[in-house]
Amino acid sequence: MQRQTTSTDPFNTFGGFTIRGVGGNRVQMLVDGSRMAERITDGTRDYLDFGFTKQVDVVKGPASVLWGADALGGVVAVQNLDPEDILQGQNRAGTGRLAFDGLNDETAVSVALAQQFGPDLAMMLGVSHSAAHEAKLSNARDDGRIYGCPRNLDYGATPCGALNPADISADRLLVKAVWTPTDRQRFEFSLDHLQRDTEVQFDSGLGPVRSTMTGLPTGEVVHDYDRALDVERSRYALEHRWTAGLAWLDELKTTLALAPHSYERSGQKWSTSAAGASLITRDSLAYSEDFIELDLQATSRFHTGAARHEVTWGFDGDLTKTDYSRLDVVRNLTTGTTTSTPAGGFNFANADTRRADLYLQDRIELLDGALELTPGLRYATYRLDPRPNADYVPVEGAEPRRREDEELLKSLGALYRFGGGWQVWGHYGEGFKMPTAQQLYTSVPGAFFDLVPAPGLEPEHVKSVEIGLRRDLDRGFLGLTAFNADYTNFIQNFYNPPGTSDYTYRNLSEVRVWGLELEGRYSLTDRLHLTGAASWQKGEERAEAGASTTPHTVSPLTGTLGLSWDVPQHGLTLDLVGTFAQAVKKTANETDLKPAGYGVIDAYAAWEVSTRRC
Repeated sequence: MQRQTTSTDPFNTFGGFTIRGVGGNRVQMLVDGSRMAERITDGTRDYLDFGFTKQVDVVKGPASVLWGADALGGVVAVQNLDPEDILQGQNRAGTGRLAFDGLNDETAVSVALAQQFGPDLAMMLGVSHSAAHEAKLSNARDDGRIYGCPRNLDYGATPCGALNPADISADRLLVKAVWTPTDRQRFEFSLDHLQRDTEVQFDSGLGPVRSTMTGLPTGEVVHDYDRALDVERSRYALEHRWTAGLAWLDELKTTLALAPHSYERSGQKWSTSAAGASLITRDSLAYSEDFIELDLQATSRFHTGAARHEVTWGFDGDLTKTDYSRLDVVRNLTTGTTTSTPAGGFNFANADTRRADLYLQDRIELLDGALELTPGLRYATYRLDPRPNADYVPVEGAEPRRREDEELLKSLGALYRFGGGWQVWGHYGEGFKMPTAQQLYTSVPGAFFDLVPAPGLEPEHVKSVEIGLRRDLDRGFLGLTAFNADYTNFIQNFYNPPGTSDYTYRNLSEVRVWGLELEGRYSLTDRLHLTGAASWQKGEERAEAGASTTPHTVSPLTGTLGLSWDVPQHGLTLDLVGTFAQAVKKTANETDLKPAGYGVIDAYAAWEVSTRRC
């Protein structure tokens, strides 16, 4: 998981997951099957909440056939609770949770209630609230290490060894109703709403301001700076499952969903200009990405000779509306004038996106289930229509234009089980991701540099191969996986063409990431369990065909080790989890920060106060 705190994003927001050296928007995130908004440069992907989670599926590597063509690096799919998960055969049931996190003094409380109304109707209601502050850093140094600490402590600036003061609150509402008129029909309506508000005293920027380009004082002095971020995610969905029992169709699942995402970022800064004028600057940014989704997934099971088939096929489509607006207003208290500047930041043309894919996967069991073969195909189509508003500044020769593309993606998996719990398996997968509206249409002229559109960007592609070996034991398992992923037309952010003051996006010729993964679990006793995992990765990139390769930044050797102790008679579970990482030795740029190795130990305790049947 990636969280960051910078001058652009001081809110410690979640930016996405990294899987096998690839992160950000190249890892698809789903909640109950619905897409989650992608991150933009001055945005966030902090729309997740795990308060009512039933399970989380993590797919490593391209998972295009069933999950989506643009899942280049992998998939993180969150599945929320259903009424039957709470009821567990009862007519009425409920759960409650109270949590505290010492890292940021977070307190969280959640309640989920479910009720069975007769034999065919069940409903659930989940409500949660959390409140937190900025994280407390225990090993950060006030001197800024090798970079020094340029903050103006005499003006009350936050030391370099601490984060800016912050207040964070989040509220979540989850409602589900399930109607089963017959044993072959299941209807589910769901409403899921999350709102997270963050307020930050941006004290790290107090005092005299220095130019980000030259490092010299600008003459401006900041006296106070308050910033806020309001994030919202909703999902309204109707799902129908039909157990058909036909010769050619066993089950059909249909989902229609509306999933709007939005955030609003604002700030108010009190400062004195270089000319001695008193200024109040208000900045605001509004971004929304709203999805209308239709998914049809059918399952057909049949035999051909000694082979047993489970065919999954269907349609996956959505319409997405993306809107971005930015406004900066400066009020000069000395002269009484007000200046408004629209379309700053990383402004890009608004856009409408259409995805419409057909897919087919066949899981074939042979040799009485000892051998599984899983071929698959996905025909992916994509269209992006820009909608530049009056504030957009086009660049001659690079005006926003419609982009369309299509791709046939292939997948093949194989699994063989043999004596004593051994398994060997392999998988080949492909992925295809179109550039985003921001990558294609960013256009912001500036005093020192220009952000220039790149309407000619090509889609990113990946071809991935992995093989693995696993041994299941009486009290655990051990598995080893080797993988190699070859990306072409990998999009690089903020490329500066030599001899210009322009910054834009470009396609790299190729990026290659390969590595090894080890994971295992062993029950030392019936109550004491040991888990562990390790990942080693390497990466290289080539900017242009024929050019020499350079390092591609990936995570260093990392590992986790966990020990869990269950005390069922008291409803108690205790966990110790250690996370360790080797020092970074190579990065894409020699001047990039290369952090030292680290180790973190986390302790968790969970207590089930009581279980009462209703």
